[in-house]
Amino acid sequence: MSDTPDTVPGMATGGWEFWKVTTTDGDLAWLALTRPGARAVIDREKVWTLLPKLRAFVANWFVTEDFVQQAGTWSYENIDVYAARDLVGEVPEPAADDLMRITRPERMLTVAQVDRHSVLKVLGERAHGALRARR
Repeated sequence: MSDTPDTVPGMATGGWEFWKVTTTDGDLAWLALTRPGARAVIDREKVWTLLPKLRAFVANWFVTEDFVQQAGTWSYENIDVYAARDLVGEVPEPAADDLMRITRPERMLTVAQVDRHSVLKVLGERAHGALRARR
């Protein structure tokens, strides 16, 4: 994907919606994406969150659960692709226990459904480079 304007405001060409996920205190917790037009129901409900070190969005079952049920653990602000690209450098690394939870789904997703999408593919070269420079 290039860093050119999108045909639909707020969505990349792949049909992604971007979300700034914050804590109840307003602190940035995750940069997330959803794919509301996906064929499979689970992919329409699934939320992928950015793992900066991996430079990838990984299916996150507990954020998915919170998002679908609107449980209130986090607040979700729908943002456009440009804001998502700008936010990439500010996304915190997940805590070790959160990373372990993502890779060992308990509810909502099976292990096979914990897939990933590269930042390069979803947000383009500038966002990918910004994460690479964080090392």
